[in-house]
Amino acid sequence: MRKMIIILLVTLTTANTSFSTTFTITNSGFSFSPSNITINVGDQINFVLESVHTAREVSQATWNANGTTSNGGFDLPNGGGTVTFNQAGTYYYVCVPHASFGMKGIITVNTATDVKTTGETIPNNFILMQNYPNPFNPTTTISFSLPTKSFVSLKVYDVLGNEVAVLLSDELPAGKFERQWNAAELPSGVYFYSLKAGSFTSTKKLLLLK
Repeated sequence: MRKMIIILLVTLTTANTSFSTTFTITNSGFSFSPSNITINVGDQINFVLESVHTAREVSQATWNANGTTSNGGFDLPNGGGTVTFNQAGTYYYVCVPHASFGMKGIITVNTATDVKTTGETIPNNFILMQNYPNPFNPTTTISFSLPTKSFVSLKVYDVLGNEVAVLLSDELPAGKFERQWNAAELPSGVYFYSLKAGSFTSTKKLLLLK
């Protein structure tokens, strides 16, 4: 009987184990790259920075003012480090020596349900739909379909090809999905979103108008 209980506990523990993804934020001069990233609860971010740069979590008000006062969150020393995000929400951070230069970033942490399924029918092909609304301000929805279980990467780039947001980097089952993007911190302009799933790649244009 005791053996059966142990096996049951191991099975339940295994079933409840979720897979996390590690993302990397570097610096490009006096800016974080990417400076705006969206991840899921349980994911990690590895800050790989030059030794003169740090990453300190601050309040939104402090962030808006290019200040450096800690809000009690993560506070990484010169060169960076790794942070695990176990709570959904928006995290604002700055480089302490260079906050006055505007070196700061935003991390949006979503729950797994923030990638929404839109139907039970399994599609026949990989499809990336045009975002809606388009133009938009400041949020828009991106829909896509997967005919098979795939590791999916959904990223947004500016017209120069710089990565400005990582909306998704995770394994998803076959189905139809949608993901919302909030571009409140970005200037008006043309951007491109790109979906990669297995050997499938598709890129579309969107327009942010404020």
